[in-house]
Amino acid sequence: MDYKIKDLFLKYINGQCSREELDEVFSHIESGTRQAEWDSAIEEDVEHVLASDRQSNLTSSEVNRMYEAVESRLSSPGVSSLRQRTLRLWWPVAIAATILIVMSAGYLLFNRKDSTQSLAVKPTVVHPGGNKAFLTLSNGKKISLTDAANGSIAAQAGLKIIKTADGQIIYTSDNSSAGSGSLQYNTIETPRGGQYQVRLPDGTSVWLNAASKLVYPVNFHGSKERRIQLDGEAYFEVAKDKNRPFIVKTGKQEVTVLGTHFNINGYKDEPIISTTLMEGSIKTSNTSSGNSRILSPGQQSTVFSGDGAIDVRNVNTENIISWKNGYFIFDNQDITSIMKVIGRWYDVNIDYQSINKEEKFGGTFSRSSDLDDILKVLKILGNVDFKVEGRTIVVSN
Repeated sequence: MDYKIKDLFLKYINGQCSREELDEVFSHIESGTRQAEWDSAIEEDVEHVLASDRQSNLTSSEVNRMYEAVESRLSSPGVSSLRQRTLRLWWPVAIAATILIVMSAGYLLFNRKDSTQSLAVKPTVVHPGGNKAFLTLSNGKKISLTDAANGSIAAQAGLKIIKTADGQIIYTSDNSSAGSGSLQYNTIETPRGGQYQVRLPDGTSVWLNAASKLVYPVNFHGSKERRIQLDGEAYFEVAKDKNRPFIVKTGKQEVTVLGTHFNINGYKDEPIISTTLMEGSIKTSNTSSGNSRILSPGQQSTVFSGDGAIDVRNVNTENIISWKNGYFIFDNQDITSIMKVIGRWYDVNIDYQSINKEEKFGGTFSRSSDLDDILKVLKILGNVDFKVEGRTIVVSN
């Protein structure tokens, strides 16, 4: 490309061109000749401007002037036919301006030439959830497991409750004074944006997902069954005990096992309770109708609210328990079901505006990613847009 044209372009985006020089720049674009070479030169020039302006600490007002020069030129008489082509020119300039402002001022300011001024403050960075939970003892004492020091945090009926460094609590018992009197119950509860693991007194391990609650006996000693209650989602690895069945009550569903691995998703704001079996065998029962089904590995049962039936189907179990392994795996799901999962883990509210509930999405995401990283990918995957306002995500087409 003619170096004179390149020099004019640099002068143009810095607001130093005369009208005659501007006309020469746009005439060159309008001619359509050597378009690829021109586009390549523009990218090189933007990089050049970035490099030079990093050293000179370009202010936000100077970047605004660059923006206005482009905006003014595109809206002036006689250049309407160039608008489609020059959008290709404006895009790298916009990227350059955005990077410069973030680097020098810490926020993004676009001051357009109209009757109003628009101020876009640097968006809030929403970080992922983590190991957060509260333990409520049978005497009513509430312990923040997030804040408690590692090691022994309580003692009950011959038990020691120990918090470990990897985000779990473990019950250890000598059984010397256990099993006397009526059953006492503890509660572990994760907030939105939290998860935790607990190893129960019988050796059963439970992983709690966000916004979930587990109620269980302080000690199973002397009981004919091991009965607990779940609200939310949890993955169970039940210690084998053929003499004492392990029973999980969730809403109007009960799951009975002797010792196996399975996942239950039973949030109160969901219309169904889903139970997925990884190995062994379990029985799911609908307590309102008395119906029950036996599941084999790889099967999922579904209990619907207001319906006595139990549906059973084959599923990809790795997708179901991906949350436990640190991932989201969305497989042909609509945006509302995806955003429920995201809302719980990132502790954000969701506001929908004119969305297409029929559009399906899929993908694998790390649960350790910041919220913005996931939203960017979802936006690329489909006809959906997101706007983060504090702790609220506005979703629209």
